Amino acid sequence: MKKNTDVLIIGAGLSGLIAAAKAAAYNKKVLLVAKGMGAIGLSSGCIDLWGYRTDNPEQVCPNPIEEIDTMLEVNQAHPYSLVIDELGESVSFFQKICAENNNPYFDNQGGNWLLPTALGTLRPTYLAPASMALGNLHNVKRILVVGFEELKDFYPDVLVDNLKNTGELSSDCRLDTALIKAGGGELSSNNLAHLLEKTEIQSSIINQLISHITADTIILFPPVLGERWDSKAVDNISNGLGCPIYEVANIPPALPGQRLQQMLLHHIKRQGVEVILGCTVTDAYIKDKKCLEILAIGSGKQINIKAKNIVLATGSFLGGGLASKLGEVWESIFKLPVDTCEGKWSTQEFLAMEGQPFNKFGIRVNDSLHPIDNQGQVLVENLLVTGANLSGSNFAIEKCGNGVALATGYKAGKLVGEVGQ
Repeated sequence: MKKNTDVLIIGAGLSGLIAAAKAAAYNKKVLLVAKGMGAIGLSSGCIDLWGYRTDNPEQVCPNPIEEIDTMLEVNQAHPYSLVIDELGESVSFFQKICAENNNPYFDNQGGNWLLPTALGTLRPTYLAPASMALGNLHNVKRILVVGFEELKDFYPDVLVDNLKNTGELSSDCRLDTALIKAGGGELSSNNLAHLLEKTEIQSSIINQLISHITADTIILFPPVLGERWDSKAVDNISNGLGCPIYEVANIPPALPGQRLQQMLLHHIKRQGVEVILGCTVTDAYIKDKKCLEILAIGSGKQINIKAKNIVLATGSFLGGGLASKLGEVWESIFKLPVDTCEGKWSTQEFLAMEGQPFNKFGIRVNDSLHPIDNQGQVLVENLLVTGANLSGSNFAIEKCGNGVALATGYKAGKLVGEVGQ
């Protein structure tokens, strides 16, 4: 099978999906191929720009964009240095897509949200879906934490005990728990979310909880209120109970991340982007610093793809974008060189405050996102690199993974979209 396209996107994570959406907005012919569904489906579903103060890593930063500016004054190697002018644009572009698809994402007036997690801690993030965008906890008078008998990995009592110790609740805030049934035996989060799409199950939940509701109550649920991005489960249950309900952030895989991925795939397909999933790119033919053809395998068939421009958005080690063996790391498709570090690649303390060194490994690029060597020479002129493929960010401690993915994907889509305009 042979395909020709203006833009080829390799990868279906947040960065690749946003690059596809932006390029398609210029009426480019766009093809997206991916081996799997990308790390976005494993994420919280929120968009983190920056989590903590650079001068005090244990303190949440009040203004992520200002904190990024401060960080870049001393760290120009961070990928945000490549997209600082596009960061605000990319956030607006993302929010516009979400609003158009009736799946709004809200900012907190320039600051970070502090979202309750399943463990009762507070998670900083910049953009949150409507089902999670819980405002200032100081003003809340009563919180009811609801668990499901069928869901064995969510513990309302643990959430309540830890939430009390965050210092974010008023002294007179009352916390209670309730355990309800959705029907059926032990269920995974995905199976329970599928069940909760049914209106009769939603009605059952309302009937079980209505007696627990008092004035000023808000309810916290595990993130299982519907499996689809266009689910009405949250609205239906909230309206039936007559009080606000929210989903807490949870460990992966989490439904909000899967919903976001569904919504973005729906959006780009509606734009006319061709999507081929379950497709592994095996080789790239490069001549005179240009990629002339990509070889991929999907459903047992070889696909030969020619593209004017290519966006590499295959992620880091988790997504298979980077590969390694003892003492060596390389990029998986184009065999691009990877920036590593001197000394040890990891620390014995898994959750070290300074993060794991290997998280910063990635591909070095110029301001146009083209891969470059140590002398700054472009390696492949029609290839742009985005997201977790890039070197320089330690997303696990900086809380910037989806922010970097969003901004670099947006810039890549814009650059390839403007070609020939």
